[in-house]
Amino acid sequence: MASVFKKGMKSRGILYGVGIGPGDPELLTIKGRNILKKADVVFAPKAGIKSASLAAEIIKKYIPRDKIKTIVFPMSKDKKTLETFWRRAALKVHRELCPGKTIVFITIGDPLIYSTYMYLLRYLYKVDKNIDIRTIPGISVVNAVASAFSVPLAEANERLAVIPLPGKLTDLKKFLKQFDTVVLLKIGKDLNRLVRFLKKEKFKGSFYFAKWLGRQKQYIVDDISKLNNSKKALGYMSTILLRRRKR
Repeated sequence: MASVFKKGMKSRGILYGVGIGPGDPELLTIKGRNILKKADVVFAPKAGIKSASLAAEIIKKYIPRDKIKTIVFPMSKDKKTLETFWRRAALKVHRELCPGKTIVFITIGDPLIYSTYMYLLRYLYKVDKNIDIRTIPGISVVNAVASAFSVPLAEANERLAVIPLPGKLTDLKKFLKQFDTVVLLKIGKDLNRLVRFLKKEKFKGSFYFAKWLGRQKQYIVDDISKLNNSKKALGYMSTILLRRRKR
């Protein structure tokens, strides 16, 4: 693949990747909040040109709106399309990294768990191998969904798996056999199909569903029967925690 970056591009600013938590502004860490306060520019991801940025919405009470710039990371599975937007994002961020500047890229949850931040880093290093990047962890949705129901993710010698929902739901069976707790992310529009599958397999463990954790429209359910063809539960911000052990 031909590079779109110019050789010799250097920066002396600092880029912070800050995890801002699952949705509740109060779950932003003290360190993350302090970095946001001293930022010259804050970049927030969004799914489309006309879309709002949920990440920007979460932090709006902490920093002025005029400091926030959005970057489009489309919800696409086409690799070439994604690479085009990742390159554009890297160039846009790098242009702001002037000497003495503090630049922040925010991500919902933790920056290093299934986030756009990782793709940004990959392409930024192609721009500038000497770029100064510092990553600040955030509370992930994995922690948040367990806390919403006050259930353990793992105890004693239990094993925990955090995975995107498999394309073939039959692949989920091996995870449910090998792990005591399975957290499913990236459920999207496949929720109803997943619910039907679990019922068909006669899943006997504990089931916990959460969407929009920490937001006003938060929706949590611990009874799988309540999610049968539920349109309210559909969407990207949905997470399911499955425990082999009954309550």
